[in-house]
Amino acid sequence: MKHALRGIVRRTGEPVWSRLWPRVEAVAERHAAGAARELRGEIAELRAEIRGDLAGLHEAVDRLAGLFGRMDWTEGETRRIGPHVAALDQRVAGLERQQLDRQPTGLTTDDEQQREARSLVSEIRTEHSRVRARLSVVAAYEHRITQLERAVEADWP
Repeated sequence: MKHALRGIVRRTGEPVWSRLWPRVEAVAERHAAGAARELRGEIAELRAEIRGDLAGLHEAVDRLAGLFGRMDWTEGETRRIGPHVAALDQRVAGLERQQLDRQPTGLTTDDEQQREARSLVSEIRTEHSRVRARLSVVAAYEHRITQLERAVEADWP
């Protein structure tokens, strides 16, 4: 009985269905075409946005590469200048010793302890000047590193 009813429905509905089916397909095609156009537009917008973001990333990487190059240069210069600063420090210390030796002390040769004390004070002053020179080089280097770190943080989102 089921099969008979299905057969009747098919035969009676076939003329109606054959006329409606092309209309349904046309409506579906129009909606599909509109949805496809919208999707293409959104995809094009997303591609443009991604390309812009990618270009920004390329620029940031290039800036970072430049900063790293400058950091390498600064480090190399600091390593190169260090021995020169130490040599200058020694020369200045030698000149200070010569200056102290030339000053009249007003001491007799019997005052050997006072002479040694003055010599120790001179060496201490010399070492203090060396330490100050080294600390100033380190402070300048740390200041430069801080500037580079800030520049990297400013460029990196």
